[in-house]
Amino acid sequence: MVDSLFADVSYFQARVDDSYPYGIFSFRSNDGTFRDDNFAANYEWACRAADSGRLGCFIAYFYWRPNWSDCVNVHRDMVTALGGPHPRMISMIDVESGGNPRGDQSDGINRAYWNLADWLGHPRRVIGYANRSDFFELWPDRPDGLRVIGAGYGADPGLPGQIAHQYTDGQGYGGGLPEGCSPFGNCDMNSADGLSPLDFAAACGIRTAQEAK
Repeated sequence: MVDSLFADVSYFQARVDDSYPYGIFSFRSNDGTFRDDNFAANYEWACRAADSGRLGCFIAYFYWRPNWSDCVNVHRDMVTALGGPHPRMISMIDVESGGNPRGDQSDGINRAYWNLADWLGHPRRVIGYANRSDFFELWPDRPDGLRVIGAGYGADPGLPGQIAHQYTDGQGYGGGLPEGCSPFGNCDMNSADGLSPLDFAAACGIRTAQEAK
């Protein structure tokens, strides 16, 4: 069985380069209206790597805030400024309680989801990220078929629709799996269990070159 590992990074880490070893790559565009300084370099590298076949797909994500429309517009503007969404790009909504109101935020999160789904042309090209408690508290009413990356350091959260597990923040929770990778050093790491990079891409609505013809 194939498991695909991949890093999740932001401006807290180095910018990606050709030493990156995996076939999926996840990186932040914005936190609310704050724009990540490393996004342009990471996005341009990811596009080249996807074009060459080095990456099966890549994830550009933003940290959701209650001003969801501003969050989405910044994310879209940052991608559009670099040529628009790459055919192998997935948008991810990072849903966390840190700095956000508690309780049901489904309306604003779902509005962000459907805005991105319309933009990308397929709802599966929009996925979520959350730990178990935030997932059920902040996003109890979710779109059908939603795919998610579940965060659980030291334990798999097993969320509905989960297609990958963020198993460590680089601080020793990997249980023998890598705590990071080049060029970043220790960082958030994910495992898409049982999925190759192309399988992961297909689960997120991204077609192969042959299917796209």
